[in-house]
Amino acid sequence: MSQLQQTILIVATSTIMLGVAIYLLSIFNRLFLGIRNIWLRKNLAVLLVGVCFMLSMIAVSTEIVMKAQQKGFLEAFLVQLGQSVIIILFVFNFVWAVRQIPGVKSMSFVAHHAVIISSIVVAALIIYTLINFLYHGYQFKELRFTIIFAFYNALATGLIYTAVNYVDLDRKRKLNEKELEVARLTVLKTKAELDALHSKVNPHFLYNALNSIADLSITDGKKARKMTIALADLFRYSINYSQNNYSTIQDELEMTEVYLQIEKIRFEDQLNYQIELEDNPRHYLVPRFLLQPLAENAVKHGLKITGKMTEIKIHVSELENGFRIVVADNGPKFPEELVPGYGVKSVFDKLDLLFPGAYVIRFSNEPTKRVEIDIYKLIKNEPAI
Repeated sequence: MSQLQQTILIVATSTIMLGVAIYLLSIFNRLFLGIRNIWLRKNLAVLLVGVCFMLSMIAVSTEIVMKAQQKGFLEAFLVQLGQSVIIILFVFNFVWAVRQIPGVKSMSFVAHHAVIISSIVVAALIIYTLINFLYHGYQFKELRFTIIFAFYNALATGLIYTAVNYVDLDRKRKLNEKELEVARLTVLKTKAELDALHSKVNPHFLYNALNSIADLSITDGKKARKMTIALADLFRYSINYSQNNYSTIQDELEMTEVYLQIEKIRFEDQLNYQIELEDNPRHYLVPRFLLQPLAENAVKHGLKITGKMTEIKIHVSELENGFRIVVADNGPKFPEELVPGYGVKSVFDKLDLLFPGAYVIRFSNEPTKRVEIDIYKLIKNEPAI
């Protein structure tokens, strides 16, 4: 092989090893993930990266060339490799020990990395000086060269370490900003969807109630006035909570009772209702307008379709790790393949948005026709307690 070919081979090999070292450095934190012991994993990772850097420099090192001429390339290579392993492990573990000091951990980014760079320089000076003394004894020329080499090599290593950490810190900061933005957009999307549900429910109330008032104003002015007052209470509830997607179970039941009062005024003795609330779940939060659609559904499919006496019972009880809401009525049974209408679908939508994966809804006909909602995410309205 000619001198030119040897030179090309040396340069190509050094360039490849340098590229490998830089790539390994970029994925440093993902190296040897299969090893659970973090200290051992980091030692192996830094050793792998350090050896690759050493191999990228060894082919063009004047010192290794001189030693190769004296002792042979293989012996010179093994000696240099052994020295590199000792230096890398000593410096890394020296710096590792410094990093574990509580005061160093709590420092700012600049102060922390100033200490780390100083530690790398000190550790490098110690180990390079010791190795030089073991191989060459006390020779001032060799010692001076070793100290200068160790200082600049360690300083460069520290600056690379700082640069890599800064890039990683900047990447994490940008990632956190993106995650916060996604979370903010998700909240806005959820609020918009809930507002859309509420905006559809409120006109629905108004339409039915105004029709009833219009009918009663002709036949019974006193009932029309009573219904108007109830309707005002209903919309006062809606307006007062317009900026909140939650309300307490107690408030929801009171609002649902207002709705049932309106229907009872209209249909008189054809509608009876009963509401029972245990004390413990009273202040837990649920989506606004959760119960009224279920009560309206019972009235619609019971009284309005059959024209028979409709009895509705709403009961809220405590579970071991949540609470249960039951809306039962004596109307026609649920079909085997239930297709939820708008009211029932709005209940599902609200629970999906505010209690995802933390609720169960059951529609059953035995022993009585009922809708059961079990909620396992307990949110208390602390100011109300």
